[in-house]
Amino acid sequence: MKEKIKYFIAGIFIGLSELLPGISGATVALMFGVYEKILTFLSKFKELNLIIPLLFGMLLSVFVFSSLINFLYENFTNLFNLLISLLMIGYGIYLVINTYLKENISKGKSFYLNLFLAIFIGLSLSGFYISGYPSQDPHPFTLLVFGFVACSFLLFPGISGSAFLLSVGAYPLIIGSISNFNLEVLFPFGIGMLLAVTIMPRFINKAYQKYGKSILVFFGGLIFTSGISSFLPNSF
Repeated sequence: MKEKIKYFIAGIFIGLSELLPGISGATVALMFGVYEKILTFLSKFKELNLIIPLLFGMLLSVFVFSSLINFLYENFTNLFNLLISLLMIGYGIYLVINTYLKENISKGKSFYLNLFLAIFIGLSLSGFYISGYPSQDPHPFTLLVFGFVACSFLLFPGISGSAFLLSVGAYPLIIGSISNFNLEVLFPFGIGMLLAVTIMPRFINKAYQKYGKSILVFFGGLIFTSGISSFLPNSF
């Protein structure tokens, strides 16, 4: 029962994080220690008894807090971004150091190469967050693509799906559609998310099986870089 409560609470915070540009739901899943079981469920459909309360917590959080987050983000954008960025930087550093000290991983050149690669990719992605989508509503197929990419980013710690939506100018449309329950927007967007959930977890699981805990160092580098990217020129 305690485990189910833990997953429900984790679901609330994961759902909340996906409403905030800059923080990945997968990062929060890592913080709560539920990330690997989520991947296992999405790729092998195991641990359903724990995933159900987590999904319920996520859905509850998204629909309860979407209007509030929309209001707060529009009125306190800079403060939101600063707090989220500091959280990401702190957790990224913690994840790298904790994995280095406590996990049985290679601590030679491969460790630093892994970390450098994560930071390089993170900085490259941060340069993407400067474009804008036209003011008119996107085509349903475009919304499907947005849903696929945003959900794919959701599954990678350190890469924010909502930040991607913000970068292409679709964030206000999506969060507004959630709070207003606009199915014309949510339906194609949701189809794209379902496609990502079907395809991407197997890819990430294979990376876990091949590289083991070393992938946590990579995730830590991504999370750290995602945090500092907001302080860099041309970041969103």
